[in-house]
Amino acid sequence: MQEIPATSDVAIVGGGFAGIATAWALARRGARAAIVVEREPALGRFASGRSAGLGRQLAEDDATSALTIRGAALLRGELAAVWQPTGGILSFDDAAAAQDYAARAARLGVAVERLDRAGVAARWPGIGALPIAAALHVASDGVIDVAGLLAALARDARVVCGAGVERVEPAGRGVRLVTRRGALEARVVVDASGAWAGGLTGDPPLASFKRHVYVLEASAGGAAPYLWHLGAGELYLRGDAAGLLVSPCDAAATAPADQQPDAAGDAALEARLAGSAWRGAPVARRWACQRAFTADRRMRLGRDPARPWLVWAAGLGGHGATAAAAVGEVVAEACLAALADAT
Repeated sequence: MQEIPATSDVAIVGGGFAGIATAWALARRGARAAIVVEREPALGRFASGRSAGLGRQLAEDDATSALTIRGAALLRGELAAVWQPTGGILSFDDAAAAQDYAARAARLGVAVERLDRAGVAARWPGIGALPIAAALHVASDGVIDVAGLLAALARDARVVCGAGVERVEPAGRGVRLVTRRGALEARVVVDASGAWAGGLTGDPPLASFKRHVYVLEASAGGAAPYLWHLGAGELYLRGDAAGLLVSPCDAAATAPADQQPDAAGDAALEARLAGSAWRGAPVARRWACQRAFTADRRMRLGRDPARPWLVWAAGLGGHGATAAAAVGEVVAEACLAALADAT
C-alpha cells in the first residue's frame, strides 16, 4: 500500500476518469510530482468504473463535443488497446434535432452518414416501433474497455487509495489536505471528486442523476455499431460479451452515493423495450451509476478564478470515458500554469 507523501506539487482528489487522466497527462508533460488521493479502495468505484463504455463523439453542445472528439482521437491512437472501432448510430425522434447534430459534426470535422429509419433497422432489426425520424451513422465512434482505460491511465501515476480527504487548510504557498491516512501539503489541488466536487471547498454542489444499465440474455445482432436513440424515449444499446447491453437512460435526481439498481429502473427498461424484439428478455446483470452536471451542463475544467491553488476537473456529465484523455490534457495544462504562477 502506497503511503501519503508529506508534500507534492499537485494533489488530485478523486481517482475516476477526470482525476486519473489528469495524472496521466501531467506525466506525459514531464510533471512527476503529482499524486492521486482516492477515498475508496480502488479507482472508479461509483461512476467511471460503471460506465457503459460508448465512445460517442457528438455530444449535446460544441464545447463538450470538442473534448469527446479529442478524447476519441487519443483512444484510437495512444490508447488503442482499450478501443473497439465499432462505429455508432445516433437516432432521433425529431428530424430538426438530427439536423442540429449533423451541423455540429460538420463544424467540428466529424464525418457522418445520414440514415433513415430503414437504414437503422437494417443494422438493428429488433428496434420494433422505436420512433425514428432521422439518424446519423458515425463510423469513427467505438466502444471502450472501461476497466482497461482506467488501468492504462493509472499505469504511471502515483495513487494512494483509502485516503479520503476530510478537510483543506491553508499552508505555505498552497494548502494542506488532511486525509484518513495523514496530511499532505500541495501547491495545487485538483478537485476531481465526481458527484462530490465542491464539497471540500464549500462550493455549490453539482446536480447528480441516477442511471441504470442492464445486460440482457439476447442477441445484439452481430458486430453492429452501438445505437443511441435521442428523444423522449431515450435509450442506448450495444453488444456485450454476455449478450445485449442496454440503458433506458433514466435520470432520477439523487444525492451522490454508491447507487444501487431499483424497481424504478426496471420499469423504465420495460417501457423503453415495450415495442422491441428484446421485450421480456432475461436480465443477466444490472447496475446503477451516477452522472454529475454543473448548472449550465458544461464541464468545469481549469483554474478557479478566486483560489490560485485550485483547479477543477468536474461535471463530466456522462461523457467521462470518451472525453477522459482530453479532459486530462486541459486540466494538466491548468495545473502547470498554476505551478508556474506559484513559483
